[in-house]
This record gives sequence, structure tokens and C-alpha cells, in this order.
Amino acid sequence: MPDHSDFDNFDDDYDDEWDEQKWEDFFQQEDEQKRRLQELLDKYGFTEEGLRRAFEELGYRYVDENENLDEFDPLQEFEEDFEDDIEDMLDDEIDEWAPEFSNQNHLQNAHPLFRSCYNLVLKIMKMLRHIKIGHRDHPLIIFQTGLFESMSKLIRAGYDDMDSKLEAEQGLILAALKRSRRSLFLSLMTIPKLKALRIFSRTTLLLFRNEITALLKQINEEIIRNKKGI
Repeated sequence: MPDHSDFDNFDDDYDDEWDEQKWEDFFQQEDEQKRRLQELLDKYGFTEEGLRRAFEELGYRYVDENENLDEFDPLQEFEEDFEDDIEDMLDDEIDEWAPEFSNQNHLQNAHPLFRSCYNLVLKIMKMLRHIKIGHRDHPLIIFQTGLFESMSKLIRAGYDDMDSKLEAEQGLILAALKRSRRSLFLSLMTIPKLKALRIFSRTTLLLFRNEITALLKQINEEIIRNKKGI
């Protein structure tokens, strides 16, 4: 039986604030976990059995919905890499994305940068909702993935709610902003491929380019501001 005093110094490992490089290393580990999960799902199939085998190879215990959860001790599954949450990884695999909110009230505490990114994602998702995609490497999937990843990194830095969340570390903010910028560049660089597919009009593609470019400018301003500690 473990002594509860073992947890007295739980926060000792978190006394030192992570710098930007440590957060970037962490994001790279996340990328590798997501890549490996997708690789395993491609191998075993996105089925109940496929998920079970993929999770087991990743080192997670897969809990069947019919399993007796009274006998399941979550502390036994609490690993050092507890940040790599399975549900978060699964969310990244969902092809169809829907907004969680039906109105804009939830944006009242959001940074203008996040509002712009969020509204652009909604606008583009409405345009794409009737378009069917046959494979994961399609330019539209790459284009959407860049936007989703950009928004997710803004959330990690706390830009979605500046009032109710604890202020993020500067290292996390800078690493997340640079990741967000990189993801937007991915979407921006995919626009010529979308043009070749003739799915959208030139006017629509110009709209995409201008709004993404405006977001990149805002992110650059935020990076400079945070580097100066303003």
C-alpha cells in the first residue's frame, strides 16, 4: 500500500518553467504519437478490434465498454507520459468537425487572433461540408488540417479564453504560436493545389489567401510582443 506522503512533493518536477524548446520537443512527441496511431489504424482498420490493437501497441490499456469498470484502477494506467491523452489523439482523427457552440458568446473572452482563426475555420467548413474526399492525402484534407492544428495550438496557449484560464508560460506561448504559424503556412501553400482542382472559384481562393495571410501577420505580431515580454 503506497504511503499518501509519497505525493507530498508531486509538484517538485514542475518548479522549473519549460522554455520554448522544451515545449517544441513536447509537440514533436505529440506529432509522433499521432503519426504512429494513424499508421496503426491504417494497418488494423478503424474498428473496435483495430482500435484495441493500436492502443495496445502504443502501450495503452484499451478498456472495453462491457468491461467491469469497478475493477479498473485508473492509477495503474497513470504513466509519465500522461499528457498524451488518447481522447485528444482520437479527436485529431475525426474527419468531420462541427463547432461546439451555436452562438458567439463563448468568444467574448477570446483574443482577437483566436476569434479570427475560429471564424475562418467555420467559414471554410461551411464551404466544404458538401464536398466528399476520397483519401487522407487530398489537398483539401491538408488544407483543413493546417487550419485545425493552428487553432488547436492557439487554444494550448490560452488564446481562446484570456480571462478564465491561467496565464500560460512564455515558452509554451511562443512554441504554440510558432506551431500555429507553421500550420497556417501549410494551408497557405496548399492553395495552388486547390486551384488546380477547380473546386473553388478564384475569388474564393483569394479570400482564403488573404484571411490566412492576415492571421499570419497577427501571429507574427504576437510572437514579437511575447518575445519582448509586453
